[in-house]
Formats: sequence, C-alpha cells, structure tokens
Amino acid sequence: MCGRFIQHSDPDLYASLFEVAVACAASPRYNLAPTQPVLAVRQTTGGTRELLLLRWGLVPSWSQGPDNRYSMINARAETVDSKPAYRNAFRHRRCLIPAEGFYEWQTVGKEKTPYLIRRQDGEPFGMAGLWEAWQGADGAPLLSCTIIVTEANRLIAPLHDRMPVILAPADYDAWLEPGTTDTECLRALLRPTDPGPWTIEQVSRKVNSPRNEGPELLEPVVAQ
Repeated sequence: MCGRFIQHSDPDLYASLFEVAVACAASPRYNLAPTQPVLAVRQTTGGTRELLLLRWGLVPSWSQGPDNRYSMINARAETVDSKPAYRNAFRHRRCLIPAEGFYEWQTVGKEKTPYLIRRQDGEPFGMAGLWEAWQGADGAPLLSCTIIVTEANRLIAPLHDRMPVILAPADYDAWLEPGTTDTECLRALLRPTDPGPWTIEQVSRKVNSPRNEGPELLEPVVAQ
C-alpha cells in the first residue's frame, strides 16, 4: 500500500523532468494523504503533457461520487486490468505521479513507526497511476487518481508486502500514451523497482498525523 508520500519540488522541475508543456502551481507537500489534491502528469489527445492537480482516491465516472474511505487510493497491479473500477482507466487514462519519497509503517503492538523510502540521490521519480473524471449534478468535473501498487522489493518487504509501481524514465512514453492499448505490454511495466538506488530511514511519528507538514518530517531519527 502507498498511503502517504512527498511532493516538495517546484512544479517547474517536475515539468522539466517529465517533459510537461503545461504546468500548474502547487505548494511543497511533505505528508500528502488520501483525498487531498496531488500533482500528476497526463498526456492529452493532442500529444502534449500537462501537470495538474487530481484528488487522491479514484472516483469512477459511473460511481455515485467521492468516497472518503481509503479503498481506492491504490490499485493492485495484478488485477488493475480486470477490476471494473480500474480497467477502463488502465486502458485509456494512465498518469504519472511525481514524488521524492513515500512512507511506510512498522507496527509493533500499538506503536506505528514511520519510515521514509526515497532515492539515495534525492531525485524525484514517477509512480504509475490512473486518472478519472466524474461529473456531479452541477456539471463540474472532479478529476481524481489512484496509485498502482505491486509486490514489495527486498528493501521494503520487512515493513510491508506492497509498494508503489515506480516507472523507469524509458517507460514514461509507453505508459502515458493513450493510444497504447496492449495490456500485456502495460502489465509488464508493473513490477517492483530495483532496490539498489534506494534508501529507507526511520522518521518522526509526527508523520502519523496528516495534519503535520514541513521539511522536518524528512529528518531521520535514531531508533530507540
């Protein structure tokens, strides 16, 4: 599962890294939580890429509307092409969700200890996502997204059995292109990332509350 993550870079940096033609403004975020707006990259039918804000938690176009439960913040890679909530978006509405890191928790008794997983070089990366547009009674569209998760690599497995799908830059074109309809080719991209360039560090329990924000949340703490 991916239940919290970080987007603290300037949107212009994301625009450069993900070859975005149109970027939106956004403030640095160090503890993004479900139902909050997150930055995502999608490709338009005209072939250009745009960086925009999407509600985290997929709202299918045929649903009754937003649900504040966390059930649709993640889509499992093994069933993303077959589950009714995700399969159409998987075929036609894929996106990338930039991040500098994500959190996972280790639970011992009643204690939940957060850990930060990020690249050793601190560079942003792209998580595989899906987006949807839902229209309410007022006619205004609600754009939303989900993050695809797969089995954990050996770095993360001691904490959790799932992790977000992190795509290699060489795979961005195939993933974002709406015309890519070969589901077997797309499914082949949904694999655990190589743990070699990554690091994992214990961080403050302040991360446990989505009300807490700020760069201090990234500081490692010494295990007691």
